[in-house]
Amino acid sequence: MKKLIITSILIVFALSSFFISDLLKQNDSDGKITIVLVDQIGDIVSRESYAFDETDTLFGILKENYEVGCADSSFHLSSECQKLPLGSRVLLKIDNVETDWMNTFIAIYINDEYSNYGIDNIPLKNGDVIKFEYTVVGEGGDN
Repeated sequence: MKKLIITSILIVFALSSFFISDLLKQNDSDGKITIVLVDQIGDIVSRESYAFDETDTLFGILKENYEVGCADSSFHLSSECQKLPLGSRVLLKIDNVETDWMNTFIAIYINDEYSNYGIDNIPLKNGDVIKFEYTVVGEGGDN
């Protein structure tokens, strides 16, 4: 009888530990980024922070929290946001900030430095401020 009680207590303890551990992991994050969105007249229209974990991507966070549109294979606005044949998505719209790719585009800055990487190739790093800024062709990259 003693063995049965001890075994039952150990099983309950083990299951409790497992569920508590799993619950705590759900609240864990690898870090937090801040996303800033700048419109056509240079106003900040959004500045929000998001927690992320190792499975998150910048595009995934954008898609989850904003209305996003990308270029299709003809560089027309599409809500599908498929990767282009060269391997990356081209952002044309985030919420009300929309570009046409020919005359304007959305420049990406990481910690106030112009990013030479596309949306699918930017790693998430704790504390980064990622700014998406409406930019006229010929004026970008020198923030």
